[in-house]
Amino acid sequence: MNKEKEFYNKLELAMKLGICIRTLDKLMSDGQISFSKIRNRVIFAQKDLDSLIERSRREAFGINEETLKRHLN
Repeated sequence: MNKEKEFYNKLELAMKLGICIRTLDKLMSDGQISFSKIRNRVIFAQKDLDSLIERSRREAFGINEETLKRHLN
């Protein structure tokens, strides 16, 4: 069973995204990814990662799904 983790620490998330911790720190300071801070620990919820990925998504050739559906109908 391949179950996603619910929460990640900074190192885990950086490794999952294939970026360095410094880049993750920049995403955090720029407000591009949400996080929770509990005492001195920073954690990221899977839903925050999903949101970052969706906002970062680029449509191929500037065509989104809705536009494609209109042209096909």
